Amino acid sequence: MSIIEKARELGNSLSASKELNTMREAEKMMMENQEARDSIAQFDEKQRAYQAIQAQGVDLTEKQIKELEDLEFKMLNNPYVYNFFKAQQEFQTILESINNIIGEAIGIKPQGCGCADESCGCGG
Repeated sequence: MSIIEKARELGNSLSASKELNTMREAEKMMMENQEARDSIAQFDEKQRAYQAIQAQGVDLTEKQIKELEDLEFKMLNNPYVYNFFKAQQEFQTILESINNIIGEAIGIKPQGCGCADESCGCGG
């Protein structure tokens, strides 16, 4: 089997994984919830505005920082947003593990692996 065929097989396995399906379902539910969409939009809008201010070399005020933190808190306390972010992190962990295993196989040390055991192939 060629490398490309193995990559396709890995992609197909990832596509069928419980973690990806959970993430997609969580995203669908989040996007169907108006309150979740509104809290994401409010946070994104304010974050972009403040990033534009910072890009001009201006520091944010304590009030602006607090406002952004409050919007982030509100967003993450929405159960639909929280469930999506949690599922996304779980899928990302699998991708990082795969990357570490491939890297190790070709002689590249894993970078910043945070696992407590050897489950990702990093050596703990």
